[in-house]
Formats: sequence, structure tokens, C-alpha cells
Amino acid sequence: MSLNARIGVLAKVLGADLGAETDVEHILNREHAFFRLQASITHANAGERRLQREWEELRGLLALRCDLMAKSLDELGLDAVRQITLQVQARRDKEGLAPDSDGFHLRHRLNSPSDTP
Repeated sequence: MSLNARIGVLAKVLGADLGAETDVEHILNREHAFFRLQASITHANAGERRLQREWEELRGLLALRCDLMAKSLDELGLDAVRQITLQVQARRDKEGLAPDSDGFHLRHRLNSPSDTP
């Protein structure tokens, strides 16, 4: 399963809204309501621990993708990364996955026309 697909699946299972960049930032910074609630629980049962692991996995995968994109931009350049994101989105469209279900908002910036004077 690809990184974006796993992020999308976890987000759906957890009911995590990744529809806006701020939603993703809240998860990355552990500011999402789930993390605030978990901070107040001293003894978690097995189900709560599973949820906690899944939220941490989602957070980790989002952070990994950010790092991968930063390195890709640095090593491959903007045009190559733009082409890769177009191919990934086309594949996700074929699979019937909504464009923002994985919280990859950078694709909108990469695929928008460049600013012209």
C-alpha cells in the first residue's frame, strides 16, 4: 500500500479530517482533540492503546511524507516533483479516492499555474 493510500485509510478509519492544511498541522503538532484527550488519560485500556498507536502512525506517516517531499524537491527539482504528484493523483483518481482524503495539500500548490506578473 502506498504512503498516501495508508494515510487516507487511517484518516478514514479514525474519522480524522484532513481536508485543510490546518487539520494536518494539528495532527502533526499533536494539537488535535484526540491527542489532548489522551493526555488526560492515565491508564488506557487495550482499545484506547490501539487508537493511540493508530493516531501516532497517522502522525508519523504525515511527517514522513513532509520529509520525503522536502528531500524530493531539493534533489529532483520542482518540475519533476510536479510530474510525480500528477501521476500519483491520476492513480488515486483511478482507485476512486478523493483528492484530499490523504491530506496532501501540497499537490494543489505544485499543480497550480505559476504566478505570472
